[in-house]
Amino acid sequence: MQVAKITSSYQYNPNFQRRLRPDEERDYRQNALQPAFDYLGTQEVAMILHGTCYPEAEKDLGVGSPYGKVATQFLPFEMLHGFNSNQLGPVGVLRDARSISPYKSTVSTRNYLFLDLQELTTDKYAKILSEDDINSVFETPSYTGKNYAYSKFPDAFANYEHCIKIAYKNFVNKAAFSQDGALELHNEFRAFKERKGSALYREALFDVLAKTYGTNEFEKWDELDANLISRIADKEPVAIDRYKKVIHRSKEDFDTYIFGQFLLDKQIKENTKFRNSIGFKYISDLLVGFSKADEWANQDLFLKDYRMGCPYGGKNNSPQVWDIPVLDPNKLFNEDGSLGPSGKLLKHKMDSALEDFDNVRIDHALGLVDPYIYDKNTVYLVDGAVDRTRLRAGNISYIQSVDPNGNYKRVLNEIIIPTLEEHGIDKNYPVWEDLCTDTPTFNYIYRGKNKLPGITQLEYMRAEESQDPDDWGLVGSHDSPPALKMIEKDWIKSHHAWNVFYLAGFLNSNPNRAQYRDEFCKQIDNNPKARVKAKFAELFLTCKKIQISFDDFFGIDKTYNVGGTQNNTNWKLRLNKDYEDFYYENLASENPTALNMPEILKMAVQAKADMNAVKEAKDFGTPIRKENDPHVNYILEKLDKYQKILEEPEQ
Repeated sequence: MQVAKITSSYQYNPNFQRRLRPDEERDYRQNALQPAFDYLGTQEVAMILHGTCYPEAEKDLGVGSPYGKVATQFLPFEMLHGFNSNQLGPVGVLRDARSISPYKSTVSTRNYLFLDLQELTTDKYAKILSEDDINSVFETPSYTGKNYAYSKFPDAFANYEHCIKIAYKNFVNKAAFSQDGALELHNEFRAFKERKGSALYREALFDVLAKTYGTNEFEKWDELDANLISRIADKEPVAIDRYKKVIHRSKEDFDTYIFGQFLLDKQIKENTKFRNSIGFKYISDLLVGFSKADEWANQDLFLKDYRMGCPYGGKNNSPQVWDIPVLDPNKLFNEDGSLGPSGKLLKHKMDSALEDFDNVRIDHALGLVDPYIYDKNTVYLVDGAVDRTRLRAGNISYIQSVDPNGNYKRVLNEIIIPTLEEHGIDKNYPVWEDLCTDTPTFNYIYRGKNKLPGITQLEYMRAEESQDPDDWGLVGSHDSPPALKMIEKDWIKSHHAWNVFYLAGFLNSNPNRAQYRDEFCKQIDNNPKARVKAKFAELFLTCKKIQISFDDFFGIDKTYNVGGTQNNTNWKLRLNKDYEDFYYENLASENPTALNMPEILKMAVQAKADMNAVKEAKDFGTPIRKENDPHVNYILEKLDKYQKILEEPEQ
């Protein structure tokens, strides 16, 4: 794994906890971590960090942002500690503070909460916003003494909309008089609108109507507005007249929405240039579903009554009804084999997920091959659980009346993989989320025909059980508790993947180190933190492409999202602005919970050396070596040096 030269954003404070000094940073990254990665075969280390989880800014903007000034300061810190990419969640628009899951966001537009408002006060943006404008609604983050914060979505939605409206008014006024570079910004805005086309205008119209009705659920709107796009396409005079009246009445909101998307697109592209210059990647997330806005604008491309879900995992292990619209399989492809309208929408979704990104996570891969679908009219609840006996449901390959030509079986090979290739991405590179997916059709197309990798999730399995060497490996996902919370659960403690004898033997396979292995086994049996470290060492020992959740790395004891539940903290956890101070303070404390990368890598490197020694003896029929070779010892000494530096308080 190779990275570009890094410059840390840290300004050394000799009165705080011990951390790497400027003269140590280069040696640490290039002569300690990198040789360890090379020896282990590590190709990618990605932090799971959804966009809103990024650190607070100098002003508490309510949510984090993967773009702007904060990101340019945070990414070098990550690179210093071995990361070369971030796994973001879906980055589309969210409209309702009551529904903040990024997996319900839009497909082709971006979350305007990611906009760095501070940048709008600069010459580059014609100073269309002032410091006073920002200060009037946003506050300075308060010091809480905690290594995390929570996003404030209601305030963020209201305050960002307020500031973008001010910015747009100032932009219009300045552009009219060609003030402060506004004319150049105006030309960029015009080019952006031409590039994005009608899809952007439909999104803006939906935004206006959703505010008018106070809900995104267009099924509750008046019939005309609920079907406005299709009726305009049919050139109905009443629909065209309605469109004109809505735009005239809400022109400011309509134009402001489009302008906000332009500003964000500009900042995203600036961030992309910055990331390319330092060798850092962003991984997007191709959500399996479509938002209400996407469905409203393309209603004729979805099945009328069917929705996508999951056959298990609900209350009492009943089916999960996700209420995700299902693309009409009969409109995926035309008779001549070309893409039909539904197929084009899916390809557009894929293109949008890859625009300004270096890779992609494919959410719920089953949904692209053999989705589990149900008739929404047959959903009945009994004590909160879906009544399976009354539910008309099944994987689409079993419901011939819905997909008589088997078009869903063609999606992977005729839409998804070719689109990846168009963006220069090998089919084995994405994060294919294949967990809990198993039907004959899926296995044939996904695993048999295409031999695609998946995810090795050590929360549930041993790394040696990985299905494919190209699998992405992780301990926990964005839906998992931090590992130190996992180990508190009885089922984890007794699970074969966390078994102390397995971990001790797997990480210490050289019989010449049997005494150390036995001591190690006792240690991880009696110390939950030691067992968690062993799991991360197992991860680096066996997986080439690795993801680590931000809560695990920073030692945060809160869960970002408790999958399958509704609570008032889901999707809100984020880093506070003092993340660096807390990280180093945590490592140097008497009870560290953050990941000390040199410590984890030291265990993995020694385990790899043990395995190599055993294999060498077996291959050549010689006694197993007792000592490491000089190169391994050099790596271990470097890692040990920096492990101890990160653990020691400032003198």
